[in-house]
Amino acid sequence: MGPYLSIVSTARNDDHGGNLLGRMQLFLDSLAEQCDRFSLPAELILVEWNPPADRPPLAEALRWPARGGALRARVIRVPAEVHARFRFADRLPLFQMIGKNVGIRRASAPFVLATNIDLLFSDELIRHIAARRLRPDRMYRVDRYDVEAGVPADAPPTERFAWCDSHLLRVNQRGGILDAKTGEFHIIYWKMAWRVWLIERLQDWNLIPIVTRPRLHLNACGDFTLLAMEQWRAMRAYPELQMFSMHLDSVLCTAAHFGGAREQFLPPPMKTYHVEHGKGWSPRGEKELNDRLASAGIDQLDHQQFHRWAIQMRRERKPMMFNDENWGLANEKLREEQMA
Repeated sequence: MGPYLSIVSTARNDDHGGNLLGRMQLFLDSLAEQCDRFSLPAELILVEWNPPADRPPLAEALRWPARGGALRARVIRVPAEVHARFRFADRLPLFQMIGKNVGIRRASAPFVLATNIDLLFSDELIRHIAARRLRPDRMYRVDRYDVEAGVPADAPPTERFAWCDSHLLRVNQRGGILDAKTGEFHIIYWKMAWRVWLIERLQDWNLIPIVTRPRLHLNACGDFTLLAMEQWRAMRAYPELQMFSMHLDSVLCTAAHFGGAREQFLPPPMKTYHVEHGKGWSPRGEKELNDRLASAGIDQLDHQQFHRWAIQMRRERKPMMFNDENWGLANEKLREEQMA
């Protein structure tokens, strides 16, 4: 029997953010344990992009689950010579969304979760997926809970998640980001008062000009976007724009929405936990990131351009397509290793 879910992520052994292998091992161990416990047949596709020549490859650097468990694991390697063909290759060591596309293109399950390697999934979330009631016309999203580094890797799952809940830093919700330490709320959307709801509906019904984008849950969407394989293929996955990955995940979610995948929010206690690290995004760190990219001369998609594209899709009631049929490096013969 084949997997019900393909879980796709991309990484390289470069210690990005500090203790990268430790965070990755925690992700891998926790996922394998949950797949066994909830009888979820799944495959993990880890795309190793541009592996550093002076460090062991991920196939050797990580401890992999024993064969015969519910979780299978594959490593697909995108070598340095392929990476070198891309714009900014000398300044960006990893193209996150193109890497994810490589894995999505080669996934074998009917549903595909695009995620990252420094996350934990709550038991309730894995139990929900394992029930096999996912719908092909839905785009599944959850809130992301950022937690302090130091998650006890050897603790039983119940204790591990209790530790995460007691060491919260922020909660990434649809409406904004809640600072769990100070109570400060960084607003993305204003609360849905009846006047706002009415304006949204009038725009949808073309009774007034369309001037806003749809109120999708795009906050930290790159960490958890779950779609049917047919939806990923219809959208040709993430835009393969050769730039920093900011907002490319939001473009994909907006396109999927207008391509017929209605957003379905999975409420708490279904959630993801993100282990904090040195390069992690926060509201206060956004300016520092933008300044760093500008100083390096690296392009990124800004808020204004994303808004324009999202409004255009809403006006035209159809997705924008960015990739050709060879998305996901379809024509490349990439090395693949079966790890579990």
